[in-house]
Amino acid sequence: MMSDNSGNDVQHPELSEQERARIRAEMRYAMLAVQEAHPSEKPKSRVEKILGYLSNGFVLLLIGAAITSGLLPHFQRKYENRKQQFILKQECLEQFLLYSNSIWQEYYAILPLTQETDLNKDEYVRYMKDIAQIKLKRYDAFAKVQALAIVFREDFNSKSSPVETSLKKYAVSLNTASAAVDKWLRGIYCTPTMREQSPCANFDPAFDAFSEYEQIKKLVVEIGNNESNNVAALIVSSINQAE
Repeated sequence: MMSDNSGNDVQHPELSEQERARIRAEMRYAMLAVQEAHPSEKPKSRVEKILGYLSNGFVLLLIGAAITSGLLPHFQRKYENRKQQFILKQECLEQFLLYSNSIWQEYYAILPLTQETDLNKDEYVRYMKDIAQIKLKRYDAFAKVQALAIVFREDFNSKSSPVETSLKKYAVSLNTASAAVDKWLRGIYCTPTMREQSPCANFDPAFDAFSEYEQIKKLVVEIGNNESNNVAALIVSSINQAE
């Protein structure tokens, strides 16, 4: 009996070398195509990475928020402080001018007495009251000047500024001239030129109203012009330097 081996005789012929070579070539081509489509990127430098982060919209939003909430208020406060300091310095200059002009007011208040040789009690009291009012306004102006002059310091914990030092020296000179006015006024009242006796317990018999007045005039002109201008110029210079 003959066996039927026709089903077992089906063979799977292997690929020829030519076909295999063709398939390998096609695979290499496909790999090259993929590499060309997605080339390998070079490693980015640190600067490029930072620039990449900064170009990110979310990062830019965070930076903008930080500037808005932090830096802008800081600069705004700094601007407001400088503006306020400028205003206070200008006010200090104004108060100084009022303060320095008071010595002229005191000088002109006694000017009519240069034609007199004697004063009675009522006249003396009236002139003293007028001068006292000038002095009170002067003291008020000087108190304001002293308080405002602190703004010229580099910081509030530092020592006195050149402006404060000049104001103190100026105050000494001005008070010296003012005291000379008081002494002169009392000399006219107490010295009996045309009277038989003095209304005062003590007086200077050698008092000369004209020569004493000339000394007062010299003091007032020096303080009211030269010294006042020097202090005012220093204040203005300090204001301009801060701008």
